[in-house]
Amino acid sequence: MFERMLRALARHANSPVKILPVVACVPGTDVWFLRFTFAFLSHLQQGGHVVDQLSGQCIGNSAGPSFNFDHMNGGPLLWTPDLVPSRHLFIGHTVCPGFNRISSEFEWWASTPFSAPGYDYLHDGMNYGHVPVDLGPHAFVSVSVGDVDAAAWTQTGQRMVFVYGDPVEQAVGYYNYCRNQVRPAYSQLGERPLVDWPFHEYLFQHALPSYAKIFVSYQAMAQAVPGAVQMVAEDALRAEPVRILSSVLSHLKLDGWQSDMIDAVVNLSRREHIMAIEREIGRRLTSSRGSRATATESVSETVVRAARDPSLRRDALTLLASMGVNTACFQAPPVPAPFQAASAATGRA
Repeated sequence: MFERMLRALARHANSPVKILPVVACVPGTDVWFLRFTFAFLSHLQQGGHVVDQLSGQCIGNSAGPSFNFDHMNGGPLLWTPDLVPSRHLFIGHTVCPGFNRISSEFEWWASTPFSAPGYDYLHDGMNYGHVPVDLGPHAFVSVSVGDVDAAAWTQTGQRMVFVYGDPVEQAVGYYNYCRNQVRPAYSQLGERPLVDWPFHEYLFQHALPSYAKIFVSYQAMAQAVPGAVQMVAEDALRAEPVRILSSVLSHLKLDGWQSDMIDAVVNLSRREHIMAIEREIGRRLTSSRGSRATATESVSETVVRAARDPSLRRDALTLLASMGVNTACFQAPPVPAPFQAASAATGRA
């Protein structure tokens, strides 16, 4: 009996989390790169090391423990005891903490459903007494969502980062992802299977409103609580990962890292290296990470043409603007490569 109690305690943290820094994105946007970089940084901060499977280079303290990929399962929480005071970091999909206080300013927000499950982990009625944790000495921790929401207004430690992709590009990838799912919650939309939905209808009736719900929550909190939210363009993260990661660390009050260490961690998190690790351990480290080619290669040519149509993009931005989204973030047209089967860019979550 006593041994079972000890094992149970080891699997669950004693104290609930009341401040929880958040790194979030809309489903279909890549956030796995940041999950790996934070995981590696946390491990190095604790005196461990990571070996590059492709070059053989050892990063960190070679005498310390090696990185245990068996404890990397997708969270949503990441154990970061020496990085953030709360010792936990949320990386995934959620509406911005604290937004519930001002959501009524957007009349359409509460009456607009998300197109699929999983957009708002922290407010979807999950078991918050039993939230999974990666890399921790415990497998689960309780999270006081009410306290986290309140902390967004009063505590400087409650910082949020939002990584956003191009809304039309994101819709294409997630449209295909959901159509290929066997779970009805994703493959069924309303009374019809998603395969029966023309992309245009899916985009304007469901994808863009869902995107707007997440985006405006961070945009509004950034205005309401200056300094609490950092908005990061996914394209910028891909183009300049070291600079953007340094900026994100600074926003989360985690600066102080040497630039060469940040560069090394970014290199460890590159897609080719993660794939090499997956081959080594014989399993995928995520359930959804893959190349853009994998995400879009089975999309019909009709969808591809629609996504590239300037008039469709113009109408999409007009709709988003009418919902309060600052569309200046998306004025630059997306690079066509994501819709090409030959593309080999980063994965998606």
